[in-house]
Amino acid sequence: MAEPMFALCGQVLNVFVQAGGVSKKTGEEYEARDKVQLLGELPLQDGQKRMELVTLTVDDARPFEAVKGKRVRVPVGFFASGKNVQFYIPKGSRLELAGGAA
Repeated sequence: MAEPMFALCGQVLNVFVQAGGVSKKTGEEYEARDKVQLLGELPLQDGQKRMELVTLTVDDARPFEAVKGKRVRVPVGFFASGKNVQFYIPKGSRLELAGGAA
């Protein structure tokens, strides 16, 4: 994959499986999904930083489990959903180790 325009960098804090179930809105069933939580720094306009936790759905959590506690960089896409921004990792993307502390 070419160098992504947007990427998230952060420390892998948690890797888990979200259980499958039935959507309360649509009544449709959904399968269990692998999830990963990254903690990263969000720079503020005044030069300070805010720590931000982002939860991402991943096809396979094993590569993230192998680097739990380390900083990684993952390509992302995103879209607005109401007042929130939803991030996703494009299919076929790979994580890479990132330098520095979280």
